Amino acid sequence: MFIQEQLKKQSEKLTSLLGIEAPLIAAPMMGVTTAEMTAAFSNAGGLGVMPCGIMQGSEILETVKKIKELTDKPFALNLRVPGREKENEEATKALFDALEPLRDELGVEHRMPTIADFEEQFEAVLQADVPVVSFSFGGPREVYAEALEARKIIMMGAVNSTREAKVLKTAGCSVIIAQGAEAGGPRQYFENPVEGSQVGLMALLPPVVRVSGEIPVVAAGAMMSAQAVTAAMMMGACGAVLGSLLLRSKESAWPQSLKDQVAWCDDAATRLSDIGTGRLSRIIPTGIIEALSEAGLAVSPYPGQLRVLAPIFEAAVAQNRGDLLEMALGQAAQLAPQSDTCAIVTKLSDELKNYWR
Repeated sequence: MFIQEQLKKQSEKLTSLLGIEAPLIAAPMMGVTTAEMTAAFSNAGGLGVMPCGIMQGSEILETVKKIKELTDKPFALNLRVPGREKENEEATKALFDALEPLRDELGVEHRMPTIADFEEQFEAVLQADVPVVSFSFGGPREVYAEALEARKIIMMGAVNSTREAKVLKTAGCSVIIAQGAEAGGPRQYFENPVEGSQVGLMALLPPVVRVSGEIPVVAAGAMMSAQAVTAAMMMGACGAVLGSLLLRSKESAWPQSLKDQVAWCDDAATRLSDIGTGRLSRIIPTGIIEALSEAGLAVSPYPGQLRVLAPIFEAAVAQNRGDLLEMALGQAAQLAPQSDTCAIVTKLSDELKNYWR
């Protein structure tokens, strides 16, 4: 009975802070998460998170308007902090030139896309009036943190190490997400080198919980069942981030060709690669990733690589070309169900309650 009461106490530490019912937070999956998925996640009692990624300010405001039409529950916007490693413009141009035939095939305009300025995105987020903002690839600088605190907006951030947890704690984040090496999508490192940022969740969680003190820590990586979430909470987490669990959902933006592949991916199918975005990510190597790897082109650090590939990815989704997408997913993604987001989150939430009775 003591264990169940302790888990409930940890859960309430997160849910009361965020104004949600279940200790579950959506992963900001660029290219997968939609306004509909975000709203459905929140309607199921968790915290939906919309990735702003490379959105322009106007796109952020339009998306927020759509989400608010679908839910009156709390949700968050996710921003990617500009990295210390600058884009390699020469490598970006070389990739752009090499992909001219593919753009012709897909009907994509031969124009180097621009990436939204972080300042523009941040101003749009402030204007959007949301209760929570999450950060990837680092924490907010003081000027941004002060602007959010002045509006009583809760800040969340993700880490791959205890050192990074200390940074986010100092930066004013009220929730810290510990991302294990099992997680799909981009790694969250920003203080440690990438080589030292591949810590498994079981090794990462306890020290991050310790250094975070009273700040609730949320586990990310292979959170595919109530058993996995409970195991993470037994090590001190206050909740879990759900990502791969939603890949095959009705609201997922992935084309059916990718959704159909997920069930056939085992725990050894993923690889770490920076070819798709310029940021090391856990993915399944698709045709375009393998072709670019064999071509031996230098990778332009994020967002350079993504700047070139984003229009191709967008066209590939529209044309159901899974071979031309970056297929980011975690090591337990094969367990992802085919259902709608609300049903998936509600089922997991109910199973957690049964564990804690």
